[in-house]
Amino acid sequence: MKTFLSRPFFLLLLPVILASCSTASHQMQILKPADITLPAEIKQVGVVNRSLPAKGEGVKNFLEGLVTGESIGADRDASNESLRGLASGLNNNPRFTAVVVEGVELRGTGTRHWPEFLDWKQVDELCERFRVDAIVALETFDSDVSLKTSSADVERVIDKKKVIVKEYYADLDMNVRSGWTIYYPKQRQVVDRNSFNDNMSWGESGDSPDEVLGKLPSKRMALNESGYYSGQQYARRISPTWVYETRSYYRKANDEFKEASRMVKRGNWNEAIAIWKKYTLSQDAKIASRACYNMALASEVDGNLSIAEEWANRAWQQHGLKKGRRYADLLRFRMQEEDRLNIQMQ
Repeated sequence: MKTFLSRPFFLLLLPVILASCSTASHQMQILKPADITLPAEIKQVGVVNRSLPAKGEGVKNFLEGLVTGESIGADRDASNESLRGLASGLNNNPRFTAVVVEGVELRGTGTRHWPEFLDWKQVDELCERFRVDAIVALETFDSDVSLKTSSADVERVIDKKKVIVKEYYADLDMNVRSGWTIYYPKQRQVVDRNSFNDNMSWGESGDSPDEVLGKLPSKRMALNESGYYSGQQYARRISPTWVYETRSYYRKANDEFKEASRMVKRGNWNEAIAIWKKYTLSQDAKIASRACYNMALASEVDGNLSIAEEWANRAWQQHGLKKGRRYADLLRFRMQEEDRLNIQMQ
């Protein structure tokens, strides 16, 4: 079992369990703005690895690998996976086109310490050679791995009898620290330089130590996967990214709401809207609030965020549906994000 971060899963699941009787879920794809806004003229970027050690530093890293037990060259492979992760994250979204720059020797410190900035003449040559507007350089890369094992006595039913057996556990944690710099030669500007910590973890259980360890990925494989994930996370910082979000809607208020729910599942939103809209005027506050809430979702799906907010506010302000207030807050936040997104996608 692999996780990207730890969560109080039961607490997250509890509202879904409580609401499952009266609501259904709808998954929608949303383009989220990047954390930072890069100059609009930057459209093509070259992704280059500058995290490898300069001459004379390789022996130090070799000895460090012997001491820590890390595979020799593991960080080299994982840092290259970070480049691929970043390029994939950029190319799968609409803002940038990215190419991984290969066959170019750009050396750094080989540690988590930043090297000196690249010379602008060198950046100009790279951009001209690879026909890109900017260079995104991975300039620091370092990793730590932790493997923890434990065991516990658990009760099981074997041959219809309750017995106590020992169960074994293993947790593999991988931490990747990567530092990225974006060079924009047209304006002689470093538009971003930032370092990040990204964590991935795997947890398994089994009947013996060998079994549980056998279920885990190798450290080399885990590091490569973590490196790739790290690159994808940086893509989210600099590029608008498509994400899936889940919304809920009311499928129960009367029999026609059940029919509308079936229409939504078939993609027939217009038919569902026709049902919900007439019940927004219902004298029954519960039915009217749920109809208004569902109209808010239909408007968001259609891309009319301001209309969606109006429906959500109506569900709360006129009919007292607290869920409508939370939905209105979410929609206002989305509209703020849309303003940033429009600037980034101009």
